[in-house]
Amino acid sequence: MSPSKVASVKFDEFYNIIDGKQRPAKQQHYGVNPATGEKLWAVPVGTQQDVDDAVVSAQRAYEKFRFVPIEKRKELLVKFKDLYMAHVDEMTELLKKENGKPHQFASFEAGAAALWFDHHAKLDLPEEREEDDEKVITTRFTPLGVVGAICPWNFPIILCLGKLIPAVLTGNTIIIKPSPFTPYTTLKIVELAQEIFEPGVVQAIGGDDKLGPMLTAHPGIAKISFTGSIATGKKIMAACAPTLKRVTLELGGNDASIVLPDVDVKKTAPELVMGAFQNSGQVCVATKRIYIHEKIYDEMLKEMVAFTKTIKVGDQDSGALLGPLQNSMQYEKVKNMFKDTKDKGYKFAVGSPDVAEGKGYYIQPTIIDNPPNDSRIIQEEPFGPIVPTQPWSDEEEVIKRANSSLTGLGACVWGKDIERAERIARRLEAGSVFVNSFEKPTPQAVFGGHKESGIGGEWGKEGLKAFCNPVSRSLL
Repeated sequence: MSPSKVASVKFDEFYNIIDGKQRPAKQQHYGVNPATGEKLWAVPVGTQQDVDDAVVSAQRAYEKFRFVPIEKRKELLVKFKDLYMAHVDEMTELLKKENGKPHQFASFEAGAAALWFDHHAKLDLPEEREEDDEKVITTRFTPLGVVGAICPWNFPIILCLGKLIPAVLTGNTIIIKPSPFTPYTTLKIVELAQEIFEPGVVQAIGGDDKLGPMLTAHPGIAKISFTGSIATGKKIMAACAPTLKRVTLELGGNDASIVLPDVDVKKTAPELVMGAFQNSGQVCVATKRIYIHEKIYDEMLKEMVAFTKTIKVGDQDSGALLGPLQNSMQYEKVKNMFKDTKDKGYKFAVGSPDVAEGKGYYIQPTIIDNPPNDSRIIQEEPFGPIVPTQPWSDEEEVIKRANSSLTGLGACVWGKDIERAERIARRLEAGSVFVNSFEKPTPQAVFGGHKESGIGGEWGKEGLKAFCNPVSRSLL
């Protein structure tokens, strides 16, 4: 590592990183600070030539990097972590500007990246062995090649490093496409990575909506790892079919929380609210439907409303709990959900039916009291700070209601009777189920969805396999 190079890193200049070098572009685009509408820094728009050059560099680097021992790859990742953490304050400030997160949550995301480094540094590639009187069968997992990572805008640091770290640990090289809404932290992370890794191991190309299809269609890319919407995930899967690329798709969800009648209402109500409204509801595994037993429905709703009224919404340095929605596209989508809810005459337990227009993409957290099962607010994922509640009385019926979705990303069950809560949890059709906690993904557990919430999973021991091919060898 060159201290002079580290000291020269500028956090107000941004480039694509191809073959270890900073590469500008003729065409540029600009992110927007969602709290103010202010135009941020220029970012180069990648071209087909940039993609082709990056793939050539990644393939060349892969031929050497795949044979680097895993312990050496871990050492490189530890060095990368140390370098990244030396700039965590700058990353926090970038994240606040590009994403709109309040300071405490931007600082948490930027710092939590260390958990992904630390956990993966403890992992080894799995190896399976079976033996009988005739033969010994060994199954090992080998890297795929060049990984294309297409990242979202809601957690740009964690979801960039959550792909980069396991890809590199398993011996792959990686080309990362950040969201055009939040390109800055990702491009800077990859720029820092050049101090640690050989050219071509870790690269990044920023761009517009034309860039993703260039990656998915490229025959030199072995795998696409995508986090984003269901609609885009389906397009990516179709685009990868002609070259039979491996795909991991982590898509949207419509997570249900089931609240049993024995919970501590005052303790549980704020947790339910935070599960729904964390990051202004812009979380794929945020709670999006809340089913509360009828015996405690009115009391729980009253406590949830009271807590919601205490939530401050504001800009990144105001001390607010919730910031703005990240971009105008999502802002308009959520506003449309409010309009539909108002037009249908559903009851607003807290929050206004009319979104106040002003500076920044702000929406006050809102709870909808007992809308019908066929309502949009029940059936669709708003990805914003609005959540419906419904009462229930029959356990079998509420499990069916919770599972009656095309998605299956996360789910929660709340109750003092742990045996009952776990029995219900085992029947919920979701990739991650939490008991007495709102949804909190962790690097220690594989993360992925059922049904239209995606294919495959990443993180945890099992997640390493998503970046590998299994190879079985028989010795007779």
